[in-house]
Amino acid sequence: MRKITAWRTTLIRSRLTSHTAQLRGRSLRPEVDLLLNMRRWIRMHCFIWICATAVPLSAQLSLKYAEGFRVGYFDGYKVVTVVVPGTDTGETLQYVLVQRGRKSPDGYEEFPRIRIPVRAIITTSTTHLPHIEKLDEIQSLVAVDNVRFVNSRAVRQRFAEGGISEVGRGKSIDMERVLVLRPDIVMIDAPSQDNAYHSLRQAGVAAVVNAAYAEPTLLGRVEWLKFAGVFFNKENLAASQFDSIASRYNARKSLTANLQPDGKPTVFVGSLWRGTWFMSGGKSYPAQLLEDAGANYLWGNNESRRSLTLDFESVYEKAHDADFWITMRNEWRSTDHVIAEDERYGKFKAVRTDRVFNANARLNEHGGNDYWETGLIEPDVLLADIIKILHPDLVPDHQLVYYRKLDP
Repeated sequence: MRKITAWRTTLIRSRLTSHTAQLRGRSLRPEVDLLLNMRRWIRMHCFIWICATAVPLSAQLSLKYAEGFRVGYFDGYKVVTVVVPGTDTGETLQYVLVQRGRKSPDGYEEFPRIRIPVRAIITTSTTHLPHIEKLDEIQSLVAVDNVRFVNSRAVRQRFAEGGISEVGRGKSIDMERVLVLRPDIVMIDAPSQDNAYHSLRQAGVAAVVNAAYAEPTLLGRVEWLKFAGVFFNKENLAASQFDSIASRYNARKSLTANLQPDGKPTVFVGSLWRGTWFMSGGKSYPAQLLEDAGANYLWGNNESRRSLTLDFESVYEKAHDADFWITMRNEWRSTDHVIAEDERYGKFKAVRTDRVFNANARLNEHGGNDYWETGLIEPDVLLADIIKILHPDLVPDHQLVYYRKLDP
């Protein structure tokens, strides 16, 4: 008999504890009560064990890097659990995915129930779109938030043909349009007050939180491809796609494995925005990407997974003599643009030596940055770009894809 996962064991114990508590409330003789408890416990244990193993292991997913979700498999349905980003209490959301043609399970009354495979999906971020394409489910995409910022040719063509609508996002989401489209799910980023999560729930629409952005590694973020696969019953395809991506990434990563500390150039990132410099925390995926590329990231020892909010003076004190500045500002095409925004930028050594690189090499005509779309499903290419910037001899044939050197 196959061994079930620790998460399923927790679920079993939770159900049994609740069931036993109900039995204790009945006015039976202690001996009879104990006997009934034991018999019911055995029945429930066997039932749940069978349900948990009824789905072939080949159709179930395993996770290697992602930390923000998990999936339990049962007879005719799945239970998806998502860890809510930004909560210190480990708050979770759960979704019950019921196979079409199968009876919806008892219990789980408080969780949204979604029939799978999903046939109609709305996305509210360009970061969701590559997963839909990788799973060959563009035909299931009925709406996006704003097609102007989409780079995918397949999505833009389907929109031009009338197969995809625009519904907006956050508080401005067109709820009437959403209801007309009757999606099985609407994929959003977080259940916060400034997006459409609560409005969608109140309208009876399944708002599915995709928290890939909270992962501390790029491969963890990319592994949410498997999360999307669960809703389409395409776990095997998602796993195959991910394994190929991870293999390419790790092959690139191995190129910098033997670099000595003094061979790693110093790097800082970010820029000022409305007076605050947003610097990636040392445990964030940009920091991990820089480490894998052989950089000495000056904030690499920081323990935060989030962006740090700093002032110019503190950044300058630490990074004024750094070898490279790698940033992301769509409007910056040259160092003249940088200095025109704030002349203090010109004091950095990286600016004076023309070593400023910007992730704006793939913008569409409306400013949609493909880094936030295709780039996040191609971490191996992002890594190769950074290696090319810092250690060009290690990837002599690679040409920059998502990054570009700012013109002098």
